[in-house]
Amino acid sequence: MHDGTGLDSLAEQFRQFAVVVGRDGAARYARICEGAASDEPLLELVKEAPPDQRRPNILLAAVHSLLLSGIDDPLAAHYPTVLAWRGEDPASARAPDTTDPFPAFAAFCRRHREPVVQLVATRATQTNEVGRCRAILPALSTVASRAGTPVAIVELGAAAGLNLLFDRYAYDYGDGALAGDTASPVRLRCEVREGRPPTTVPAVVARVGLDRRPVDVHVDDQARWLLACQWPDHLDRFEVARHAVSLSRSMTDAPVVRRGDAVEDLASVVATLPADAHLCVLHTWVAAYFTPAQQRALADAVADVASTRPVSWLFAEAPYEVPGLPVPPAPGEKVSGATAVVLVEQAPGAAPGARRLADMHAHGRWLHWYDESDGGG
Repeated sequence: MHDGTGLDSLAEQFRQFAVVVGRDGAARYARICEGAASDEPLLELVKEAPPDQRRPNILLAAVHSLLLSGIDDPLAAHYPTVLAWRGEDPASARAPDTTDPFPAFAAFCRRHREPVVQLVATRATQTNEVGRCRAILPALSTVASRAGTPVAIVELGAAAGLNLLFDRYAYDYGDGALAGDTASPVRLRCEVREGRPPTTVPAVVARVGLDRRPVDVHVDDQARWLLACQWPDHLDRFEVARHAVSLSRSMTDAPVVRRGDAVEDLASVVATLPADAHLCVLHTWVAAYFTPAQQRALADAVADVASTRPVSWLFAEAPYEVPGLPVPPAPGEKVSGATAVVLVEQAPGAAPGARRLADMHAHGRWLHWYDESDGGG
């Protein structure tokens, strides 16, 4: 994890993020990040964030949130998500924008510096990417099948708990049949590049989230922040998140997300869950924001829980960002540079066993599932 303490470090992060988002079809953010890498006043804005949040994402989300809040600025014309949010013609919102958005972005930050700083200093990049449920469903299906009992789930870094609603979404894995809740307004399509991901919905008897900064979807500006963490080029992800927020708002039994620390408070949350259910500790792209020492502390916290009851530790993280977690290599080194979906099974008195279930696109667009014959999950 970068600590972001120096401008040179921040500039390099923006340059690297420009490459990442550019490869993923986010041309607007790629150009904005390229420009920001050479703009010292913008880099100084990021330094207003807490040390663990000093990344390009926090500034990008702050600006996006302000535009979604209704600020009238020329920059809005560069954001398809904002145009759609404001009720513009969907076709025009999806139209390619060939003009350079960076001058308008930099000008926006100068004109609205105070509200930008306020968000950067007080908010956190939320990792509650609903698209990752495309991997969560088959992974939890695997956990439940091996356990042979209903499961109780603790999600770390749960934000608003939208991924805890994985069984309330519909899934299309390209096999001609929908999985999950086929009547759901949240539809998740996934390209299965290899393997056969299981799609049996597990029985869940308890689910709870744990987050240092929980998000309440019933508070408009908090719900808007979740949407602002999406990329403006990815209107499809934005619309999925909107539907998921609306679904959560309509529920009377939505999962509770408790305020707390993933390491220090894990045991106390686990203690509230049914002892006869199989425990699953889950997180997606959360440990990337931890230092290696914090990642090792998380592994120790899970091991402590496993000293009293069996636990399946399920996570999806980019291996290069989590050196402190037990990420086994892909079977045959088939895939590299992707997010790894890992299952670590532990029980009292037994050594943990780590299995790489899958590799996936960071937002779940594609999935490479390792069948038993691959030596994976």
